[in-house]
Amino acid sequence: MSEKEEIKQTPESSEEMSAADALKEYAEEELAAAENAAEDAASDTKKKKKHNRTPEEEKERALRSVKRRKKFKYGTLAAVITIVFIAIVVAVNLICKMLDSRYNWNIDLTSKGLYQIDDQTIDYLHQLKDDVKITVLANEAFFLEDSNLKILAETLTRFKTESNGHITVEYVDANKNPEAISVYKQNYSGDLQSGDVVVSKGDLVRVLGMSNSSYRTNGPTSYLFQQDSSIDYQTYQQTTSMSFVGEQSLVSAIMGVTDLNPVTVGMIDMYGGNQIYDSRDNYSYERIKELLDKNNYQVESVDIATAELNENYDILMLCSPANDLTEAQVQKLSDYLNNDNKYGRNLIYFGSPFKSKNTKNLDAFLALWGLKYGDAYVSESDQASAQVATIAIGTVGGIPVVTANADASVNSNYAGSNLPIIAPLCCPIERLYDQNAGRNTYPMLSTSATSYLYPLDESAKELDPDSAEKASFDIAVLADSTFTGGSEMLKSQVIAFGSAWFLDYMVGANAGSFDNANYFINMLNTVTGKEAALTIAQKSLDRETITITDSQAKAIRNVTVFIIPIVVALIGIIVYVRRRNK
Repeated sequence: MSEKEEIKQTPESSEEMSAADALKEYAEEELAAAENAAEDAASDTKKKKKHNRTPEEEKERALRSVKRRKKFKYGTLAAVITIVFIAIVVAVNLICKMLDSRYNWNIDLTSKGLYQIDDQTIDYLHQLKDDVKITVLANEAFFLEDSNLKILAETLTRFKTESNGHITVEYVDANKNPEAISVYKQNYSGDLQSGDVVVSKGDLVRVLGMSNSSYRTNGPTSYLFQQDSSIDYQTYQQTTSMSFVGEQSLVSAIMGVTDLNPVTVGMIDMYGGNQIYDSRDNYSYERIKELLDKNNYQVESVDIATAELNENYDILMLCSPANDLTEAQVQKLSDYLNNDNKYGRNLIYFGSPFKSKNTKNLDAFLALWGLKYGDAYVSESDQASAQVATIAIGTVGGIPVVTANADASVNSNYAGSNLPIIAPLCCPIERLYDQNAGRNTYPMLSTSATSYLYPLDESAKELDPDSAEKASFDIAVLADSTFTGGSEMLKSQVIAFGSAWFLDYMVGANAGSFDNANYFINMLNTVTGKEAALTIAQKSLDRETITITDSQAKAIRNVTVFIIPIVVALIGIIVYVRRRNK
C-alpha cells in the first residue's frame, strides 16, 4: 500500500476507541469526587474544631491575630520610616557639603573664636577686585592633622569664600614639586622652604614664613605664627606662648600685591658689608622690618658705604649707627634730603644707648637739624606711673610713659589710645632751637616731669634716683627744613627717636599692652601719605587648663561611671516592658 493511499478505519476499531474514552472520563470523575470529598472532610474538621473551641480559646486566638497584624503594621511602618530618614540624612549631608564648599557654612564653637576672621577682613575681601593666588608650600593634610595648624587651613578657606572668587588657594608639596618654588623665585629674592605661604598677583610676590621661632637670614619678615618667650628673673623660669598672626599677615600680603604704588623704605643697616648697629639692637630691627612688612611697606636693606641714595627710596631709615660715619657718607644723607633743592624727602633716625661717644660727623649732621642726643637713657621715678616690660635683654622697670604732642604735624592723625606708649632704654633728645633760618623742631613724644636720666657709664653706680634731677625729656623729635618758592612751600624732615628699643621685639609685638607699634605706623602713614592697613588682633593658641579638687573628680567619676549607665539601663528596661505588653 502506498503512502498516499487513504487508510480507512473499520467499525471494530472505532468502537474500541469509544470504550477507552468512556473509561478515561469515568476515572477522572471518580478522582474529582474523591478530591471534593477530601476537601469537604477537611472543611468539616476545621468547622468542627472551630465549633469545639471554648470562648477563652477564641479570645486568645483573636488577640494573637491582632498582635500579628500590629507587628506587621508597625514593623513595616518602622522600616519605611527608617529608610526615608536615612535617605533624608544622606541627602541633607550631600547638600550641606556642597553648600559648605561654596559658602563655608561652618560654626566656630571655640571660646576664642579661633576659626573666625575679623569683620574688617570680611569687608576688605568683599571689596577686593583683583585676582590673588595663595600657594601653600605643603600638603593640606599637614595642616588638618595638627590642632594648632588647622587654624591656618580654616582661615585660608574663609578668605577664599569671602573674596567672591578673587582668591584661589593651592597646596603644593615643595619637596615633591621643586618647580613650584622656581616659579616664585623669579620675583622673590629670598629663600623659600616647605611650609611657606606665597601670596602672588602676576609678578608681585609676598612670602609668609611659618613661625618666627626659626629665624632665617634671607627669609621672610612676616609670619603666620608668633612664638614669644619671657623669663621671670626672680625664679629664672622661661615661659613660651604661641599666637596665630596669620590673618593680619595674609591681609597685609594681599594689600601688598594689589597695591600699584607701594612705599619703599630704604633701611640703612649696613656699613661696608657689616651690620651698622650694635648687636644688642638687632632684635628691635627685626621687629621693625616685620612691622613694616605687615603694614605693606617694601623694605630694602641699604649699605651706606656703597649705595646711591636716590628717588628709589620713598623714605630712609638710619638704624642706630654704633660708630661714626664718614664725611662723604653724611653728605649722602644731606644730598638725599636736599633733593636738588626740591626737598620733599624724609629720614627716620634711631639713636642707641650703645653708640660710640666719638661720632663727630654724625653729631654735626644732627646739630644742623637742631638735634642732640644725650649719653644716658630716660627713667621714671614715679612708681605709680612707671611701667615694667619684658624686652630682649630681660625685664626692665622704671620705664617712662610718654605723651604725643599734637603740635607735631606727624601726630595729626594719631587719635590716642587707652594703652600707654612707653620709652624703654630711650636716650633724651635735646632741641638746640625751636626755629632757625627755615629750620624748625617740634617735640613728638615727651615724658612726665618726674623723669630722670640714668647714666651709661660708671657713674650709674653712684646714682640716687630720689635725688637725681627731675624733668620732662623728649624721646622723639620732628625737625624740618622748609623753603618757600612762590606759592609753594618745600619741606624735608628728619624724625628722630631716642632708640630702636622704642620698638623692641616684645614691646612692639605686645599690641594688647602698649601702643608703640600703632603710634609708629600711624606716624609713618602720615609722613608718606599711605593708607593705613587693617589692624587684626592676634589669637592666642595657649590651652587653658582647669584644676579640680579630689572631691570634684570623685563626683564626676560617680556620675559618669555609675549614675548615667544605671539611668540608661532603667530607661531601656521600661521601654522593653511597655513594648512587649502592647
